[in-house]
Amino acid sequence: MSKKKHDKNEEKETQQNPEKEILKENEELKAKLDEALRAYAKCENDKKILQKEADAYADYAYEKFTKDLLPVLDSLELAITHSGDIEDKAEAFDKLLEGVKLTLKKMIDVFKNHGIEPVEHKEFNPEFHQAIQHVQSDKHNEGAIVDIYQKGYKLKNKLIRPSMVTINKK
Repeated sequence: MSKKKHDKNEEKETQQNPEKEILKENEELKAKLDEALRAYAKCENDKKILQKEADAYADYAYEKFTKDLLPVLDSLELAITHSGDIEDKAEAFDKLLEGVKLTLKKMIDVFKNHGIEPVEHKEFNPEFHQAIQHVQSDKHNEGAIVDIYQKGYKLKNKLIRPSMVTINKK
């Protein structure tokens, strides 16, 4: 039987038997629903995989930062341990201060290597500075930063903490 004859026969059959047409459409809808559910499940699985990968990348970043900070921690512990061994307190203080300065330098280097830098203090910028006090000074221009109470820091140009500053107000 040719395809045209077969289609015409099927069309006559469905016109004569609407229940068969409904059953056929029902089967097609079931197949499409099954296909949609499978696609949805695949999307959900992909989403879980991507979340796990993102978490793994974040963990790796924390691990690297932590490993880079461990020498700083070691230096601080060493300074505390050895400062008690020196009997001359003035000498102990000088050595401790020297150790703290070297440790601070290590810390700043670690921060720089991870894109963490202090906020610059050339002139007051409300995006990077928080004015906590106003003073009058003839030595400074109007609105200039007079003193820095706490340094601010940026992570790859994103502000993490603003600098707390005193500014001149005439």
